Amino acid sequence: MPTRIKAASACVIATLGLAACGPQVDLASEEQAIRDAAAHWASLDDEKDAAGVAALFTDDGTLLWDDRPPVQGRDAIEQHMATSYLENPTGEGGWGPDRIDVAASGDLAVEQGAWQNPGSEGRYVTVHKKLDGEWRIIADVSIDTPPNGGAPDWAVESLAAWYEAFNARDAEALADLYAGNARTGGGEGRAGIIASFQSDWAESDETCQGGYDSFQIVGGVAAGWGRDFCTDRATGEISAVSRWLTVHDQQPDGTWLMIRDWGEEIQ
Repeated sequence: MPTRIKAASACVIATLGLAACGPQVDLASEEQAIRDAAAHWASLDDEKDAAGVAALFTDDGTLLWDDRPPVQGRDAIEQHMATSYLENPTGEGGWGPDRIDVAASGDLAVEQGAWQNPGSEGRYVTVHKKLDGEWRIIADVSIDTPPNGGAPDWAVESLAAWYEAFNARDAEALADLYAGNARTGGGEGRAGIIASFQSDWAESDETCQGGYDSFQIVGGVAAGWGRDFCTDRATGEISAVSRWLTVHDQQPDGTWLMIRDWGEEIQ
């Protein structure tokens, strides 16, 4: 059988097996390109560059945020972003992706993530399409979610105290938020938890903020899921986005302390 017939047959078999003939798409590289695009948008937010953000979209791109009418086209998106920057002049808050899916064709991608602004928080979905070799946004949709994932006041206050102590590099204050037999991803018991945080701080100098996405209480046990955004102190740039799970146990005096704390970096 001629070689070219063998090649054609292999192509048919590959197609039936949902694989593509020709050059394979480097999906990992394309996913990183989407993450880079998200980071670029974040840097434009820091500069309050409404025109720069609008340029990330296709000519007929759509932006739909929960509290505003949908806008379409770069001019309308630029005006929308300019208004947004005026309403939040200090630029408080942050956002970042926690999941990116790239189509096998390598020309379509969906980014999902979380955002936080003063007094509100939520989720977003951004759809990217590759045109003429460049990724462009065809739609960005954002919705509000319940404040702090529905967590009770004591949990919100405990989380705020956690970030305050973490950013102040106060390992003793952090350990006070855990039960004596608590375990984290890096340590167990009060001494182990203190040593774990001190070790982490020796390796990186960053500040972090975050919140709950969801919270559940069953009897005397509570669990909260959330994510945080960490910023490098020296550069001011986002250095990591992480998601985490905490488990709390109600103490005999009615207070709540963490007994488990796990986290993983997703960006």
